[in-house]
Amino acid sequence: MEYRNIERLYNVAYASIFTFTGKLSYDRVTDCLIKLSNEIMETDTGESLWWGIGESDEAGLDGLIIGAYWHFTQWHGGVSSKGYRALCELGRVYWPNMETGPETETREHCAYVMLEEMAEQQYSLYCYVGEYA
Repeated sequence: MEYRNIERLYNVAYASIFTFTGKLSYDRVTDCLIKLSNEIMETDTGESLWWGIGESDEAGLDGLIIGAYWHFTQWHGGVSSKGYRALCELGRVYWPNMETGPETETREHCAYVMLEEMAEQQYSLYCYVGEYA
């Protein structure tokens, strides 16, 4: 059952980020990514099983989690924001070693770019951590 929840949440996030049929706003996608991270952490299913979700998509579950993590390192409004909460929850699933961001032309970078575009569309005056538009 938990595997199906992970797959369902991935499909909702994927459709909203990568397709025109997605119905969630950037704010709701953030909520979905928080729930997805929590569901992954609470599931006893082996890691190899759930990383196969969406493997034929632009990002797949693994690329979405990693790209979203890097996205929220730059797109959050401080420690009390929903974006920071998403960063923390995603950080429970993915923790970078010596990396400084997603490498270009990877599934992670694709998710990172699409989330950034979605955020820019939602916020005409947005706050990049440390900078104001």
